[in-house]
Amino acid sequence: MARRVSTALQIVLIATGLAAVVTLVVNFAFPAYLEVVQRFFPSLLETDNLWSWIDWGYLAVTLVFAVPLAAWGGTWLSKRIVVPLLEVARAIRAVAAGDLSARANPRLHGFGESARLVEDFNQMAERLERAEAELRYSNSAAAHELRTPLTILKGRLQGVADGVFTLDDGLVALLIAQVDGMTRIVDDLRTLGLFNAGMMQLSVTDIDLADIAREATQLSAEALQAKAISVNLDLRPAPVRADPDRLRQVLLALLDNAMRYAPGVPLHISTRVEHDTAILRCIDSGPGLSPAAMQSAFEPFWRDEDSRARDKGGSGLGLSVVRAIVHAHGGRVQADNAPGRGASFTVTLPRR
Repeated sequence: MARRVSTALQIVLIATGLAAVVTLVVNFAFPAYLEVVQRFFPSLLETDNLWSWIDWGYLAVTLVFAVPLAAWGGTWLSKRIVVPLLEVARAIRAVAAGDLSARANPRLHGFGESARLVEDFNQMAERLERAEAELRYSNSAAAHELRTPLTILKGRLQGVADGVFTLDDGLVALLIAQVDGMTRIVDDLRTLGLFNAGMMQLSVTDIDLADIAREATQLSAEALQAKAISVNLDLRPAPVRADPDRLRQVLLALLDNAMRYAPGVPLHISTRVEHDTAILRCIDSGPGLSPAAMQSAFEPFWRDEDSRARDKGGSGLGLSVVRAIVHAHGGRVQADNAPGRGASFTVTLPRR
């Protein structure tokens, strides 16, 4: 793609060109006009009239050529400066009125800044439309996720009130489990909301990723044993400045993901330092991730297989929370398939 010339440089070049044309006219056209008059109409030079008919004719011929040329140049210049700005202003008014699909016409030919303004506005409008669509989907998905436990709670409580169910320990445990599920969804949504608003507060201190991984594994020991998952720890020192509670939440979410989708297989967790980054990697020996999962696994409420994921009890928010927390620390998280193994989640954090 050719490099665009800036608007300022274009105006300078046009002004320079006009000055050069005026200079050429003054220095060549007018002396040539006098030469013609002296040769063919010498008597006109002896008259006392300030303007003769030939002077008026020269002026008329000059205007006939100069005015259309100036009008064409002004129109050409305005199309490349003013028209793109008017087009962007029209699209802005449409977006302000609620039409997020409005775009400035990208086929308008403008100078560097005006053309880039059209491109930047269209990209911004596209991101805004996509964010709005994601927000609507997230709201719908959140309502759907909360509807199931609320329906169960209402049905069981109504059954107790009607005498259909007995309020025994089993029913109480079921109701508490539904409340816990809704609480997790609400907490995850709050975490994502704080991150998206740039208001996630971190209690940063000096910690070791190896210690966080060891603590999270110990907290999940019973749940891992219930899923017949054996954990292989390769924890080398990985000191970072981070929020220990948030990183512990990251580890627990990754362990929960492995228990849901890779039960009964070994799980390998490792920490180490490479250059100025601390790395945490969680690899299972399960079926691995599909190409779609590797691309969209961290999107809120995204599931590779909806029905299977819901049967396993996942809300589709765990990995989104992982990404939000890691990004809040200035790090990154990646999902892929480990060679000869299953799914691999790699968290990379700056050491400072």
